[in-house]
Amino acid sequence: MPPADPPRPRAHTPRVGRPPTLDLDRIIAAVLAQDLDTLTMQGVARSLGVAPSALYRWVRNRDELLDLASAEMGRRIVPDEPPTARTWQPWLADLAHGIRREFRAVPGFAARMLSTGVHREAGHGPVERAVVEAFVMGGHPHAYARQCWYAFAAAVMGWIAVEQSDFPADPPMDFEALIAILLRGTEPG
Repeated sequence: MPPADPPRPRAHTPRVGRPPTLDLDRIIAAVLAQDLDTLTMQGVARSLGVAPSALYRWVRNRDELLDLASAEMGRRIVPDEPPTARTWQPWLADLAHGIRREFRAVPGFAARMLSTGVHREAGHGPVERAVVEAFVMGGHPHAYARQCWYAFAAAVMGWIAVEQSDFPADPPMDFEALIAILLRGTEPG
């Protein structure tokens, strides 16, 4: 069973002395407010009002920034309580809403995940393991539970990408209908 709150990747420890003007929460918030495709250390430092050298005391490079942001998004997405044999479907519905909430807060993120295939282990790994565990709790063999994860993730992220593209749907797209269809289609048997 995956841990309820996966640890954040730990960056360099800041030097002792004056209280820091930076902390990981501020850095992560600044990263998530930026376009992840064009993210730079200099741009994040500028948005935080610090010199790039101050940011380098906390993180080594752009990849570490992306890992921190990914881990935070994963933490926000996965429900606090782990799934059980009785709660796996409502747990998946909560997770889908979490994915939608967090991905909508970072415009373009869902489309980027689908089109580039770039998955950061720091955030993606814990989410994937938690979802596979939910499908296993629902009675699926592990190998099939992984296939359920692929279908579930692609459908939810695809839906969000379409929502963000202002696709002219008539009647309007209904996220609750998507969740109901996905959960019915993943019932064992």
